[in-house]
Amino acid sequence: MAPIRRRFSGMLAVSLLLVLAACSSTISRSTPAEQNYGRLPPIVLDVAAIEINETYQPPLKEPHVEHSFPTPPDEAFRKWVGERLKARGEGRTLRITINEASAVRVPLEAETGLSALFTKEQVERIDARLGVLMEILDGHGLPVAHVSALSERSRTLPEGLTLNDRDQVYREITIALINDLNTTIEQNLREHLANYVKQ
Repeated sequence: MAPIRRRFSGMLAVSLLLVLAACSSTISRSTPAEQNYGRLPPIVLDVAAIEINETYQPPLKEPHVEHSFPTPPDEAFRKWVGERLKARGEGRTLRITINEASAVRVPLEAETGLSALFTKEQVERIDARLGVLMEILDGHGLPVAHVSALSERSRTLPEGLTLNDRDQVYREITIALINDLNTTIEQNLREHLANYVKQ
């Protein structure tokens, strides 16, 4: 009876080890918290509506990787518009066109020689761009004023990144792009479209 019990205990231990090994090898993708711009004072515009168009079409293939971001740049910008821009006027429309929202992966040349064995190489670079055009349209839908803004960010990535590490880098790139546009757009609106900014 004792040998059978020991054999059962041994099988149970092996089964538990296999389950633990399977759990440890499972790749999980974290969902990081979004940047919140609603904490900032809203930019109130003398327009009746705000509409967003997008002329940029993601290729959805390498070397483009914007579609792999936890929150793609264009989606993050739409969220920014909803949190910061408020329409409180009559007759006019603010038309926003997203004309650039790309992130391109650029392979980097690997180092050679003895030193390469002892360093963690930067194996690729992500070049990201987010550009928008903002137009004030009159009651007939004709543009009467406009401003534009473009943000560019580059980031090198080391070898051996996990999926969660890569997601975190992509998130940081997106936040940097939106932070840049947040500053540039507010400045441009208040300087060049001051007649349409209420506060």
